[in-house]
Amino acid sequence: MSASGRSPLRPLAVGGIAGLIVGCLIGWLAIGWWLWPVEYVGDAYTYELNQAEKTQYVAAVVDSYNLTGQLGVVQQRLNAWTVEEKNRVLAMLFADYQSQGKMQEAEQVVELAMELQRAEGWDPAVVSQAASQVAAEYAEQGEPQKAQLASVFASELGATVVVSPGTEVSATPPSGTPVPTQAGASVRALLPVCGVLTLIALVILAFLALRRRRPRPRPVAEEPRVEWTATGPLPLLHKASSYKLGMDSFDESFAIESESGEWLGECGMGIAEALDGAAPRRVTAFEVWLFDKPNTRTVTKVLMSEFANDNEALRNKLSVRGEPVLAVPGATFTLETPALIIEAQVKELEYGEGPPVAGYFRNLSLSLIVNRRVAQANND
Repeated sequence: MSASGRSPLRPLAVGGIAGLIVGCLIGWLAIGWWLWPVEYVGDAYTYELNQAEKTQYVAAVVDSYNLTGQLGVVQQRLNAWTVEEKNRVLAMLFADYQSQGKMQEAEQVVELAMELQRAEGWDPAVVSQAASQVAAEYAEQGEPQKAQLASVFASELGATVVVSPGTEVSATPPSGTPVPTQAGASVRALLPVCGVLTLIALVILAFLALRRRRPRPRPVAEEPRVEWTATGPLPLLHKASSYKLGMDSFDESFAIESESGEWLGECGMGIAEALDGAAPRRVTAFEVWLFDKPNTRTVTKVLMSEFANDNEALRNKLSVRGEPVLAVPGATFTLETPALIIEAQVKELEYGEGPPVAGYFRNLSLSLIVNRRVAQANND
């Protein structure tokens, strides 16, 4: 032992640790700046989602279209997707619904696909190619039923898909695959070190990717803003939906977004029932609805005139669409989903001249205030 009492191994240990740290830094710089340089490529888009997330996203888009019938909104939300990618996800969604026995949902997927095909002029060859890829993937996964359903989807759009039966994925490596030999032992010895450096680089890349991952803002038409004058926190949405006699195609919808711009769902009001086919339409009931995107849930209430509310046959007919609510000036009612709640209030109401008395609306204005459910907000 030296006179100072210091172990001669300590400098070696310190030098080894310092060398390891310096080596990791050099390796990280080599990977991050030379081998895999980080490049900023802009915001994250929906077509960058994995396959399961894409299917969930398109399922929400289909549900929204079935409520609003606004094909332009669907095209806007899928405007960055190629025709092949749209067909792939729609075919997979159709196959999933059919295999689960959800025939109505599957039919809705086909109806939207046909509308998009007509509006965008899809080439049947592209539809056939996309559905063929989906069918082949299902066949390789041992799901012949879904493979056949992908063919059915293509046939609905006027395309043809042929699925080869008995398609399997071989577990034997293809011929010509290089086999490691003893000469590669020295390379294998470096794999743990390379693995550590790669892990560090991946963690850093993931951190940078998460920082720049932001939902892309969806361009929407400018709408008149309703000033919030009530007490309490600012709601997610505060809109006034107004109808006047002569608006025969009245169907308003509003996107619901979080404070950070995430699309949470939609709400709106549209015509539910008219007294006859005369023009202008004499509307006697409206549908007020709320779509909850995270939970894929829709709730509806039917706002009725006094005549519709008192007419038992008409009331029973409309009750199938949603809970009936009598329209009364100043009256309030709510619509709730697992994540969202609407507080609706009748601001203005004027009936047209009879007969029948109080049978149809001349003017109707509704205030819609959307907030998160309290339980949901506490969880967030």
